[in-house]
Amino acid sequence: MSQTATATAPTVMDTALLDEVVHWVKTLTSVGVSPDTAVKVTTELLLAASAQADGEEFGEEEYEEFEEE
Repeated sequence: MSQTATATAPTVMDTALLDEVVHWVKTLTSVGVSPDTAVKVTTELLLAASAQADGEEFGEEEYEEFEEE
């Protein structure tokens, strides 16, 4: 198998993440949230969860900026 084919083949993690995104977008749109907003909320939710898993604070710089005002 070529290196290019290996690099572009989906992994189990890619598929699981995509399934999670689809689940959240469908759930949010089913309760009346617009598709664009559902995608934005889902993206921010998953980024925050990822940052928390890495021991980081998601959006910390935004809160620091808000506290200074």
